[in-house]
Amino acid sequence: MAQSGSYDATVTRDNIIDDAHLYIGAIGEGESASASQVTEAARLLNMIVKLRAADGMPAWALRRGFLLPVTDVSSVNTDSHVVTAYDTTTLSAASAANDTTLTVTSITGFSNADQIGIELDNGNMDWTTVSGAPSGTTITIATGVTTAAASGNRIYGYTASTQRVQKPLRIINANILNIGVGSSWPIDVVSHQEYFALSNRTSDGGQPNQLFYTLEPSSLTALETNGKIFIFPRFYGGDYIVEFSYHRPFADFDAAGDNPDFPQAFHLPLMLELASLIAPKFGVPIEERAALKAEAKFYRQEALGTIFPEGSLYLGRESY
Repeated sequence: MAQSGSYDATVTRDNIIDDAHLYIGAIGEGESASASQVTEAARLLNMIVKLRAADGMPAWALRRGFLLPVTDVSSVNTDSHVVTAYDTTTLSAASAANDTTLTVTSITGFSNADQIGIELDNGNMDWTTVSGAPSGTTITIATGVTTAAASGNRIYGYTASTQRVQKPLRIINANILNIGVGSSWPIDVVSHQEYFALSNRTSDGGQPNQLFYTLEPSSLTALETNGKIFIFPRFYGGDYIVEFSYHRPFADFDAAGDNPDFPQAFHLPLMLELASLIAPKFGVPIEERAALKAEAKFYRQEALGTIFPEGSLYLGRESY
């Protein structure tokens, strides 16, 4: 029996839109949705995608993030020093207060305009930006270090435009990593009540051992841009970072050829859910619309069942 040997079947945004209109008889065989129908359906399709975050914690949308050390603060917005990747090195020569030239062990990964954090001798992290392309063992920074930094002190760097996390929907676990020796241990991801019941949330006594994440943005204009990570106690020094697993948002459909940010089993329910939403506009009787909604729900549950194979990960909704 011949088989294709291919496993990459997919659909595009406009495939889903055309199939949904065809499914309810809004267009005929071989026809495509009109420009105005595509515009409306694309808007509804993105609403469906965002609602699918309610299904839980799908394994394909799990990511690993890193909260780099930021001192003298108890919370950090996720569009700050919260990243998907970073580079680290150490000073190979001491820097005095106000120095803008750092001599480092390695410049690998550091680029012009990168965010850069330098561990100071007083235990604080001094964050600024790289000024100009690093060369040899030298990194020039935009603002001089505020106080002295000894040889061996830790340095972190990342590119803000590409390496900051997209606002997490949920953080499900976390651990502390000692960069210097590579050892790590779990920390508690606590609830709103547990975190704000702490007696001294500004304590600097050691490294974080508790973390609370809220979807609360820094402003209304940052509603989809950032949430806030609270830690206890605060960071001290530069040798420790927080690693965490999080559920990233599902990607939008922005263009005709965009593929779904879902495994193949979810392509059918996405089409059926869209068909259910546009059906009233095209005069589909209420009884048929009810059946269509039930069909969409059935196939979504079938799709969710495909991500429970042995050894995979799927976590249910958390309460905050």
